[in-house]
Amino acid sequence: MSANELSPAQYDKIHASFASQGVMTAWDARMTALRAGFCELTLPFSERVAQQHGFFHGGVIGALADSAAGYAGYTALDPEGELVTAEYKLNILAPGLGDTLIGRGKIVKSGRTLIVTTAEVFVRRDGQETLCALMQQTLFALPSTPKRA
Repeated sequence: MSANELSPAQYDKIHASFASQGVMTAWDARMTALRAGFCELTLPFSERVAQQHGFFHGGVIGALADSAAGYAGYTALDPEGELVTAEYKLNILAPGLGDTLIGRGKIVKSGRTLIVTTAEVFVRRDGQETLCALMQQTLFALPSTPKRA
């Protein structure tokens, strides 16, 4: 297995975790790329993710960035490991006006308990991608715990 490959257990765990996220599922987000240190998510535009001017809502942009970078962070863990977001800072650079939102997260530095990631969020309109947001995130690695009921 090369440094860019995930073990089958990591791959399965990350995909199962993403599939269990209610907000991403409700908004029809998809995981479109996953490799060691990187995750890409896409989200189609709909009224469910729109704000009053017809753009992707800023909270949706933040949630997609949080998830893309978070799942990039998961690639640094053993399959039993868990993460939570400790903090993130989001800069919205352009209106989210388009048909698809694309979040590309990557690991900047991975430590024993903290993982620093970043995400770029693009909006696709008429086949062109425009950078609409940048995010920096700190993730906290948790010890393995039972799933909440």
